[in-house]
Amino acid sequence: SALGSPKCREETVAAGAELRLVPERPPLGWVRLDWRVIPDRGNQHRILTADRNKSRVSSSSSFLGRAFYNAENLSLWITRVTTADSGVYKADFQAPSGSVVSICFHVSVWEPLGQLLLEANVLHKEQDRCNLSLLCSVPGASNLSYSWSCTGGPLGTLKPQPQLELQVLGDTDPTVCACNASNPVSWSKATTDVTAACHSATGFLDILPWWAVALILLLVLAIFIAVIVTCHWCRKRRQDPPAGQAEQPMTVYEEVGKPRTGQPPPRNGTSETTMGEVTIYASITKAQGPSRPPDPECCTIYTTIQPSRKLPRCLTAGSPSASQPPSVKKKRLDPALVSTAYTEV
Repeated sequence: SALGSPKCREETVAAGAELRLVPERPPLGWVRLDWRVIPDRGNQHRILTADRNKSRVSSSSSFLGRAFYNAENLSLWITRVTTADSGVYKADFQAPSGSVVSICFHVSVWEPLGQLLLEANVLHKEQDRCNLSLLCSVPGASNLSYSWSCTGGPLGTLKPQPQLELQVLGDTDPTVCACNASNPVSWSKATTDVTAACHSATGFLDILPWWAVALILLLVLAIFIAVIVTCHWCRKRRQDPPAGQAEQPMTVYEEVGKPRTGQPPPRNGTSETTMGEVTIYASITKAQGPSRPPDPECCTIYTTIQPSRKLPRCLTAGSPSASQPPSVKKKRLDPALVSTAYTEV
């Protein structure tokens, strides 16, 4: 069984490089050494085994061709390491009694940093002040440390984070900011001229503050809504005439004496006929509401007119007084002197 729980020594290595683990102060009288690994993702397995009194060394298949043992300092060498090789490595020294003393190493394999990207975005520009944001990033990398440095006057506290916000005055000297990103095995640096970035942003939206742009957009939207509401109200008012405006009665006059060739009798109107001293007229009022085609089922009013000094009476068919006048009963009238006016209602 292992004696105690020893504290592991930290080791960092770049991916693709060589890992060397040398145990310090190994125990005396050991007879067997086993190098083992507990990967960050996986189970513990043996790398190689070495006997003190024999030159026999056996390696596991997972590290075959990559793991080597140095008998002079009892060290372990692993070539072409990858991030999958990160984990806890142990050197287990077995005594003749069977007890085991372990020396462990915590190994971290890091990918070297690629090209660093530094982007400058102008947030707001007003008169002689320019607010901008700097973003520092490395594609595909994680767990990085950042640091900033800028030339010129003081720009405030530069926090160790990937994004930096600062303000540049228009009368200041050219300001150059640098971002440095690093991990335990490599680092990368990029610079940018923030003064030039502010001068290049001369758009309308950059000159006006954000609240002014928002106010202009709200004003335009309010005007647009007001125009739509006004047009809708005017159109509705034009379609609906004012209440109380009634159409005046209309009087239609028509002469009934001589038939008109090719002219049908009037419909739904009034007629005035003059035959000698005879006149027929009527007043009608146009009905309110939308026009509609006449009802196919309509009534016809007949009136028999006799020229005389007195005005004839218009009689409706079917009424008690619709019988022939006394003058017609007493003597026969010349058909040419009798006229009949009718209308459909």
